[in-house]
Order: sequence, then structure tokens, then C-alpha cells
Amino acid sequence: MHLHRNRPESTTVLRSSAPMKILTDTPDRLVIEHRPILLAAALVAMSLLLLYASMAAFAEGDPGKALFVLTVTALLMVPSFWFAVERVQVTFDRTAQSLTLRKRRLDGDRFETHPLADVTRAMLQTRKGDHDTADCHRVALVLGADRLENRHGLTTSYRSGPQAEKVVRRINAWLDSGRTAA
Repeated sequence: MHLHRNRPESTTVLRSSAPMKILTDTPDRLVIEHRPILLAAALVAMSLLLLYASMAAFAEGDPGKALFVLTVTALLMVPSFWFAVERVQVTFDRTAQSLTLRKRRLDGDRFETHPLADVTRAMLQTRKGDHDTADCHRVALVLGADRLENRHGLTTSYRSGPQAEKVVRRINAWLDSGRTAA
């Protein structure tokens, strides 16, 4: 079993992101997806609450306060949606001998394709929690030699709980099954 941890120095911890889920798991294809629906819903709710506060201030005859709240809403929520709400789909395809990373954000889709042979293993990247908080994890892939620059986190955020570790185990088992069959 290849369950490895490292502690990268520069990534944000978002405890509200959704866990990665396995969508397809066959001998020829493994598809994993990260859809931060809960984070998106929370941002929509916060935006609506701030918009309501802005409209209430305007209705009370305070356009300065309404404009301020509307400006704060735009300055906080637009970048949050732009950068934090990112859907990631990872497809390991034994038939095509490829790994495809698809990332969807508001500014469009991004695709990366790598030969499946370049995927050395999956690993768990861990952020230590502050004081009494739990550690947070994310799934990363090692492409090529096992050096720091070849470790690629699949998401920008970390999450507490066991799901990332389960996904790492499943990816490595899937990769190992193809190597032993070859």
C-alpha cells in the first residue's frame, strides 16, 4: 500500500470544501470528482443575505450604507466564486493509457493530460491543525520521480476526515492492479 504524507507550505485550508468522490471504478477506468456544492451554496446564501441587507438599507433611506454593503458583497463574493468554487474531475484510463485532469471554474475549463505511465502513485498531503483542530488532507498525485516539484494536489483546498485517505488508497490499488497485470 502506498499511503504517503507530506506537508506542503503554501496552500489555503478550506474546511468547508466537499470531499472527493469516486464516480467510476472499473478495471479500465477510474473517475474521481471534487464538487464543492456545499461551499457554493454557502456563498450563494451569504451573497443573498448581504444583498437583502443592502436592499433593506436602501428601503430605510440610507443609500450610502446600501452602496457600502453592495460594494463589500461584490468585493468578497465575486472572488470567492471565481477562485474557491472549482470542480475537479480526474480520469485514469487504462485503455487510452492516460490521466486527464479537468478543472472547471467560472473562467472556463482547463484540461491536462498525462501518460498513465507517468503516474508514480497517489499520496496524502496533510496540513497540521492549529492547537486542538483536526489535521486536514487532500489527494495529490506524483508524476514522475518522487520529488517535491512532481507532487500535484488535485484540489486547492484541504479537508478534515478520512475521505482523502480512502481515495488515495483506491487510486494506488487501481494503479497497482494495472502494473501487476502488465
